Amino acid sequence: MNENPKPRATVESPIFALKLAGIIVGSALLLTLALTAGVIGQESVERWNNIITAIVCAVYCNFLPKIFGPPPNTIRDATVTQAMIRVSGWALTLAFLAYAAFWAFAAQETARIGSMVAIATSGVIIFGYSIWKHYMCRRPENR
Repeated sequence: MNENPKPRATVESPIFALKLAGIIVGSALLLTLALTAGVIGQESVERWNNIITAIVCAVYCNFLPKIFGPPPNTIRDATVTQAMIRVSGWALTLAFLAYAAFWAFAAQETARIGSMVAIATSGVIIFGYSIWKHYMCRRPENR
């Protein structure tokens, strides 16, 4: 029996990111091939490219809480770091799923605006949560 099984690509490894990038590049190439063959139109290429990219980004952001660097110095720092990563991962995952939904179901102009609003909203949530956590940790009773 083998004590050291063949290592597989984990979320932390660059192989995982390269596989996701390969999905984006491969789908873009297939969509371009379909466009040149006349199977689909330019609008479909734009929609599908945005949908696939958003879903791949949502998958990656869903794994953000599992990517945890070196351990922080204190338990409080570890708790705050894990909370920040969890909120960031969920906010970005939901934003990219909304992005994909806009491009899948909304009119093109609505999808352009709605997808930008979804990503901007996640940025505001992450920024607001980080400011809130920063000030909560600086309060005298939390030291």
